[in-house]
Amino acid sequence: MSRKVVLIAAIAIVTLAGVGVGLVYLQLTRFVAEPLQQSVAVTIPNGWGLKRISRELEESRVVSSALWFRLLAKINNKGFVKAGEYYFSVGQTPVDVLKVLKTGQVVQHRLSFPEGLNIKEMVAVMEKAGLPGSRDVLSIPNLTEKLNVDAPNLEGWFFPDTYQYTRGDTALDLITRMVSRSKKILDKLWAERTPDYKLSSYETLILASIIEKETGVASERALISGVFHNRLRKKMKLQTDPTVIYGIKNFDGNITRKHLRTPTPYNTYTIKGLPPTPISNPGKEAIYAAIHPQSSSFLYFVARGDGSHAFSTTFKEHNAYVDCYQRKKACKKVK
Repeated sequence: MSRKVVLIAAIAIVTLAGVGVGLVYLQLTRFVAEPLQQSVAVTIPNGWGLKRISRELEESRVVSSALWFRLLAKINNKGFVKAGEYYFSVGQTPVDVLKVLKTGQVVQHRLSFPEGLNIKEMVAVMEKAGLPGSRDVLSIPNLTEKLNVDAPNLEGWFFPDTYQYTRGDTALDLITRMVSRSKKILDKLWAERTPDYKLSSYETLILASIIEKETGVASERALISGVFHNRLRKKMKLQTDPTVIYGIKNFDGNITRKHLRTPTPYNTYTIKGLPPTPISNPGKEAIYAAIHPQSSSFLYFVARGDGSHAFSTTFKEHNAYVDCYQRKKACKKVK
């Protein structure tokens, strides 16, 4: 073969290669500019490689070609992807999709827990949201020890708040965060107690849980706390309905005289002092109120029916308020 033929062949090969590279570049340029036509959520499990992820994106119509997406990822040296749930919006291009995956922008879900729920009610919220392990989480052996809680159970330790979680998180993951948050807040507030404060940190949590259940108006928390502190100091029974209700199995919503007279560890009409555990999960404000009661001579309070309470010092005055607000009579005697 002559040198001329070899040279022509070489030029042809280079030319074809150049054309091929040009075509690849043109196709890749078109691909990276393709906008997503419909928002899509995609879940990437642990252990998936770039090839499997690219195929899933193509099947979910996030990108038009798994092959071109793999090439794009390799050109950008982006092979590692964090497992989780991803959301891709209308108008995002393959370049945007790659950035979302590489930076691990997994979908953040939110779950809110109001103050005053008990642990079973909180777990029911988790179960409704579909958190894995919700149904059996409270049955985990030695759960209090695993969470480093020195108490008979976890009641009171699930701090109520709005929490973010990602797909793959479990109920135990969320509970662990709740307990940690509760410990930090309780420890901080209890450390700021006054020198004459008598309750332990756990007793404070118990009292806060009662205050949380009794409070319908936020401004009354400290005053209600003061009533309970006064009764504890005088060694009077707390006589608070929410504790009685907590100790009733399968409570139907109607508290009776029989309930008030039936002894249980939580019936504060029959026992003196605080019940053995919290009865709900209190928020920061209720814990603060337990530690900082409002000074007063009040020993009684009764619900007015609008969320607020009427407070009194004597049993006679209290009975007058009960007649007025609970029995709906003799209101003229009430100031």
